[in-house]
Amino acid sequence: MEHTKKVLIIEDEMLIAKDLAFLLEDIGYENIGIANNGDKALELFCDNHVDLVLCDININGDKDGIETVQAILQYKKTPIIYISAFSDNKTVQRAIATAPSSFLTKPYNERSVQIAIDLAFANFEQKGLQLEENEIYQKLTQREREIIILIAEGKTSSEIAEQLFISPTTAAKHRNNILAKTGCNNTSEVIKLLYS
Repeated sequence: MEHTKKVLIIEDEMLIAKDLAFLLEDIGYENIGIANNGDKALELFCDNHVDLVLCDININGDKDGIETVQAILQYKKTPIIYISAFSDNKTVQRAIATAPSSFLTKPYNERSVQIAIDLAFANFEQKGLQLEENEIYQKLTQREREIIILIAEGKTSSEIAEQLFISPTTAAKHRNNILAKTGCNNTSEVIKLLYS
């Protein structure tokens, strides 16, 4: 039996956040917590199993919603829905660069929230399927695939080596093998090739 999907809400307007939490419960999701800033969001995300993040772009604190999402994605690739009333073009471009799974525009209702969530899970799953079907991805060994995913998450060579319990030299060797197999000059090109 499928477990109830757990959602983290990142919203600094408590009334709106609580309203959204009630709405989520009404449509069958579990709210694992409400964070009103980036630090609290990261704490809740790391301490809980989270299936989906609903994040307001404009939140208080040192990090805005987009920077908070970037930090979250360093830990684990997760479907992201940005919530916003309005945003300038530069902010929208910054949000898009984090590859969110969906957007939710204020004011919203139960139907628009459900549609945004359905889209988020479908888009997130589709990205995974596209990667599995990618011919270049198929050429990579299992270890190289693990490394390229960690690179896409923004991990450095030393962080990758530590996470996979391999030496930095071995991590660098895998990186070079990935470049040779894909014909790319750097890992940024590899990411673009695999994830675009």
